[in-house]
Amino acid sequence: MARNRVIYQSEALFVGPTGGVDVQTNGAYVTGALAQLHRVQNANYSFNVSRENVNQFGQLASLDRVILTQPTVSLDFSYYTTTGTNELNLGLYINPTGTSTLSGALVNIMQGINDVKNYYILVSPEGVDINTNASVTGNANTIGIGNGFLSSYSLDASVGSFVTSSANVEAYNMRYYTAASGEVPTINPADGINVTSKFFHISGISTGAFLSVLKPGDITVNVSGDVGLVSTDLKVQSISMKLDLTREDIQKLGSKFAFAKPLQFPLTATMTVDATLGDIEADNLATLVNGDCSTYALSVGLKGGGCGAAATKQALKYFFKGAKLDSQSFTSSIGANKSVNLQFSCQIGGPTDSENGIFIEGPEA
Repeated sequence: MARNRVIYQSEALFVGPTGGVDVQTNGAYVTGALAQLHRVQNANYSFNVSRENVNQFGQLASLDRVILTQPTVSLDFSYYTTTGTNELNLGLYINPTGTSTLSGALVNIMQGINDVKNYYILVSPEGVDINTNASVTGNANTIGIGNGFLSSYSLDASVGSFVTSSANVEAYNMRYYTAASGEVPTINPADGINVTSKFFHISGISTGAFLSVLKPGDITVNVSGDVGLVSTDLKVQSISMKLDLTREDIQKLGSKFAFAKPLQFPLTATMTVDATLGDIEADNLATLVNGDCSTYALSVGLKGGGCGAAATKQALKYFFKGAKLDSQSFTSSIGANKSVNLQFSCQIGGPTDSENGIFIEGPEA
């Protein structure tokens, strides 16, 4: 029977290592290699293939249309931010609560740890909830995205909306399966051939046994530094923090794909704060232009949400350190509160730099 449609109940997103796992001698797969990403709200994936025409004198149509450069495979998805489990699975570093010297969110990726991953979209039969049916993998399809590099990460929070994170991934390959297991979609960049000695197997599906969502009332935003405004009197309406992980394709003769996609430094992170204006304080733009070397430190604290004592505990905390103020704009009109938009940027420091970049602190026990 033909399938009518695919809706959100029938899809789940997983991430795992490019190497996958070996198959045991009895034919069973080793489990636990893949991690499910929870609270996913959307997932979009695509590939584009560029072809070069091969023409010659004496013939109007091309002789061939050859793939000269590697295909572009992309995946972007968003999810409700919770306690950092998804961030860890994406390769970001989460500092334990109370750490005296923080390590940057990209410390592992910059050192080549957890940088390249495979992603899997599991599709269950029509009308079946994936998360509450353990046997769903017996009759499911899978779309695999191989050799995926995280290319951007963002955090958005605003009044009237749940706290949301988004991620973009650049990858080498996309592969389709009529099962929940099989050879990994990983390819060898040198020859473009699939790795055939490693496998994936999707198991351990769940709804996620942690808080359901973080609400606007769970958010605390702090801005330290002179911005011509009383920062403690700003009624913050929204914040948007974005980290673009620009990648450089390193090519060589004899390789069909880029053999490496390292980060292209310097990397700059941005944060935008929209607020209803409170009081102002003495300050001067000319001072900034004439050599003011001050920097700003911003933080976004997320409480645990939920019920009982957990509601007051920290779920995650983001630190935006070594920032500079790039712009400040005011909006005022009849019938509306006067508002201000502040845009900050900071550069990502090295693995041992605890004063510049984005830092994430994990949940309280």
